[in-house]
Formats: sequence, C-alpha cells, structure tokens
Amino acid sequence: MSLRIRLTRLENDRHRFEALRADGGVEVRELETRSFLIHDLIHFAIETEAKLTDSFYGLVGRGGDYDRTGAPMAGEAMQTERVVAALQGALHGEVDPQRFVDRFREVSDQIGSRTPDWLTAELVTRALKRLREVQGRWKATPFGQTMELVFDV
Repeated sequence: MSLRIRLTRLENDRHRFEALRADGGVEVRELETRSFLIHDLIHFAIETEAKLTDSFYGLVGRGGDYDRTGAPMAGEAMQTERVVAALQGALHGEVDPQRFVDRFREVSDQIGSRTPDWLTAELVTRALKRLREVQGRWKATPFGQTMELVFDV
C-alpha cells in the first residue's frame, strides 16, 4: 500500500499538503512553509530510509489526521519525532552522521529515554541524501506546481 504525498507551492511562504491514501481518503492542509515543510520532508526521509510504518506518514497513510498524528505520541512515533526534531536542529550546521547519533544517544541517556535501534550513522547518511534530493526537487518546483512523493505504508 502506498501513500501519495503532494506538495503544491502556492506562494513563497505557503504550500498545500495533500495525502492521497490507497483507500481513496484524502488529507489536505494549507501550511506555512517555513515551519512545516522541512519538518515534513525530514519525516519523509527518515521514515522512508528506516522503513518505519508507525510514524507520521504511516499513520496518515492508514487514515490518521495530519493534526492528530502527533498527540498523544508513544512508541515508534515518539522516537521518530525526537529524531526528526534533533536532525532539524542539527541542519543549521554541517551534520556528521556518527556525531549526530552519538550525541542523540548521549542526550537520550541523560533524560532517561531510549534511542531507537534503527538510528545508525548509515541511516542518517541515507536520510540526509534523500532529504537533499527532495529539497532539490522542491526548489525546482515552480509556483502553482506540485511535487509528488510516494511513501510505502
């Protein structure tokens, strides 16, 4: 089963997010690009490369609401959200995948949280490559046009 994600560039600071589910259901939101786009693209890159099915896109693909998939979070979805948030923060500089994983583990230990087994330097390397690819596609998407991604649920 696949989830088709359509991102339409509306204005410099606005885009439309559409999730077209295999069952015919559709989830649509108009979002502020600066706050949401990079976060959603990092989710896509991490979840695709780690083959996660119980995180944001897997939940939306199975009928979850865009606004409600984040609360309350537990298990894989919570772990993924923590990794995505940390990676988003790390993108302000140059990301060394092994240092990122080591630092994530260190912070997780300090707060008494578990580091997901799937979080490896190799995964971060692949996710960053995927992220750069989709960011490049987005930058090449003209206003009024749509970029489509496919997520296997």
